[in-house]
Amino acid sequence: MRRAALVILLILLPLLVAWTYGFFTAFPDQLTIAGGPVGGRYERLAAELAEQIQSRLDIEVQVLATDGSYENMALLNDGQADLILYQHGVVDMFADRTGKDIAQSSETSEVEVAFVSNLHSEITHFLVHRDSAIESPLDLIGKRVAIGRERSGDSAISQLLLSHFGIDITEIDPFRFSYEEIEQGFAAGELDAAFITVGQGAPILRRLLSRKGNAADVHCQLRDIPYSQGIAAEYLSVSPIMIPAGLYRTRGVVEPARPIETVAVRSQLLARSDLPVRLIEEVTHIVLDESFQQQAGLSELFTGSISFARDEPEFTIHQGAMNVFEPGYKPLLNTDFVEATEGMRSFIVSMLIAAWLAFRWWSDRARRSAEHKLDRYIQKILEIERKQLDLDQTAGSDDAARLQNLLDEVTNLRQEALCAFTAHEINEDHAVETFITLCHALSDKINAKLTRQRIDSALRPLMPGQTKTDAD
Repeated sequence: MRRAALVILLILLPLLVAWTYGFFTAFPDQLTIAGGPVGGRYERLAAELAEQIQSRLDIEVQVLATDGSYENMALLNDGQADLILYQHGVVDMFADRTGKDIAQSSETSEVEVAFVSNLHSEITHFLVHRDSAIESPLDLIGKRVAIGRERSGDSAISQLLLSHFGIDITEIDPFRFSYEEIEQGFAAGELDAAFITVGQGAPILRRLLSRKGNAADVHCQLRDIPYSQGIAAEYLSVSPIMIPAGLYRTRGVVEPARPIETVAVRSQLLARSDLPVRLIEEVTHIVLDESFQQQAGLSELFTGSISFARDEPEFTIHQGAMNVFEPGYKPLLNTDFVEATEGMRSFIVSMLIAAWLAFRWWSDRARRSAEHKLDRYIQKILEIERKQLDLDQTAGSDDAARLQNLLDEVTNLRQEALCAFTAHEINEDHAVETFITLCHALSDKINAKLTRQRIDSALRPLMPGQTKTDAD
């Protein structure tokens, strides 16, 4: 039965391990991606990423429209989003401005943030109404300025720039407009300027700067953000960049008419750190796929590949992304499986130790039981030894018959005891050896008495004082 159970266990063990591995490394049924505001680059990019995940991994993906990076991070911290698009440094910008870290905004937050990949550069576009005399951010005092929704990356960078140019938000007329409202505000003449930090292919930019037909249809123009090198030196998440001439319109009036100096931040894909490693591996493969990069317009990622994807991460790189970036260091076992089975392995080891201790206890008990059985035989040997003490003690007595009976009892007892033990026990157990020695010693003692009795019986007729008739 033990052999059969062992064979069955060995057959089922690979199946059990495979099932356990699959259970702990399986993809979730649904993912939530926090994108961005309607009309922004994040909206389109999140939709394209969701489409790829659904088609390749067969996972239902929900895309959330949000105000931008800061709200996305809040959703991730609250566990309401699994993947988010995020502008590098936004959390620190808000913390510097408000003195409050984003983690403090969620009392129940236990989610850790992990980096997956850089996607592209988010460029800050300083837009001014065509009829305004604004030439630089220094001219914004007293003007109507759209600085982005409250929890957006636009808002963080807008206020960072205003602060850098020494303008307090109370010195302007701020508008917390969405992209659609910014477009309407410029058309209605209700806005003098706006800061929009988006990718180059954002639909809002094409609507604002590349209207077809008469140049009069375009209500705003791009202006420089000067001292971009100095801004980048002060804020590490910001880098200087130039918008090339003619990027948004070449028909009629070129827009921009000349290269525009400005700043940019990296757009990143972040994830919850507890998402399965295999899932993030697949998502990273999607991001690094050239067809996806071309479809999404990720030119920097297309050119720089892995070196751009992993450059200057703000958070710890997710293990799944690291397995793609450095496949040579990929562990043999999936880390999710190892972590998930940590408690199970401890439980199994504890059970094995308990089983081994139970087996030792049972073996000791069985051995003690065997020794008790041997004690019974030893007790009988001692009783026989006590009986033989009373025999052959007086001259002229004839105890040969009784001694012979005792000798037969010793022989029978020895045979019975030896039949109760295996050959291994006889060889290994010193108690059995001691019992056999006792039997031999008692047999020798009884045989000695029998020999003496027989000699006495033979010599008694020849002793002095006996007649010849007695001798005969």
